[in-house]
Amino acid sequence: MTLKLVALLALALLLTCLALLNFSLGFLLGVTLVPPAAAVRPGGNRLPLAVLLALTTPGVSLFLAVLLERELLEAPAGLGEAWQRFLGALGQGLLQDHLHGAHLSPLLALGAYPCWLLLWNVLFWK
Repeated sequence: MTLKLVALLALALLLTCLALLNFSLGFLLGVTLVPPAAAVRPGGNRLPLAVLLALTTPGVSLFLAVLLERELLEAPAGLGEAWQRFLGALGQGLLQDHLHGAHLSPLLALGAYPCWLLLWNVLFWK
């Protein structure tokens, strides 16, 4: 349970700092990341929680957001086009970091994925 506490504290710190930089992004990530993080517990039935954690990683959330955006524009995208738009969004984040010094994307990746690894450790703790 201590490891879960550390993971939740790290996630709370990440979302607080992110909300200061970009409130809407912090809110959307909080809505998608916090419920699975709170539901994870060691022991018990691990398969549904593992699927939930896999579906709510930031990368999958971005991919699903691309699909949802195309659906809301009433121009549904196939998986190939959605994948290309997903890669374009990642590329735009890296380009903004490199050209303009907007360090939001790398900082988000450096903060979110360690929290997710801690939550995976909590889930499969023996």
